Amino acid sequence: MPFARRAAALLLLCGPAPLAAQDMPTILPNDYVLHDILNQQRIEASIGRPNATRARPTPAARSASTTSYRPSPAVSARVREQFTTAMTRVVGAQGSRQLAGALSAGDPVRNWLQFVGSDGLRGGDAADALASYWILNWVMANDADSDRSQALAVRAQVRGVLLANPGFTRLTEAQRQEMAETLILNFLMQHAAYGEAVRRGDRDLKARLGAAAVARFRNEMGLDLRGLRLTAAGFARR
Repeated sequence: MPFARRAAALLLLCGPAPLAAQDMPTILPNDYVLHDILNQQRIEASIGRPNATRARPTPAARSASTTSYRPSPAVSARVREQFTTAMTRVVGAQGSRQLAGALSAGDPVRNWLQFVGSDGLRGGDAADALASYWILNWVMANDADSDRSQALAVRAQVRGVLLANPGFTRLTEAQRQEMAETLILNFLMQHAAYGEAVRRGDRDLKARLGAAAVARFRNEMGLDLRGLRLTAAGFARR
């Protein structure tokens, strides 16, 4: 985005939190996100084979829902609280307090946009948030990089997955924001760790973060990040 070469100017998370990202699962707001929306069969179908026709949302789904939302400060505050509570088991009570302080001192969405905005990704949309998170983990898993055309293609790919999913189209605007901003916080945590590893030239940490990304997506979505190529048409199987 280019994730691997952009300096980690934002070390948002202090204390042990950035390095702990190698061990953290994806923190998600509710089970419905993991078990339905991030559904292996639906995501696999969207990947297909190179140049294959991907499943598209039905006209009814397109007209009935959207991936965007109008941000609510109350939802943002709830997301930050849920995230720091969940992170306690990863970084401990002190690390969680440091994380809460860092998040309350700034605007995580604005910080995220510093990394992804130049690639055309935008706030206020769950598809953009999920696309950025998927690309970052693919970058870490493959010690690779991405560009604007690829990011926009993945956003379109992700939007199709979401709008074809009845579980997603039933979400309220607040739930779409909750999903998106939780993924953004995961992105910032993992990007801070990866950016620090790149800055220090720490090959061992980069390798551990890459292995963690592979395990995360295999366990949570049934996807093999190292079995995917990132192309100008989005993700495709190797």
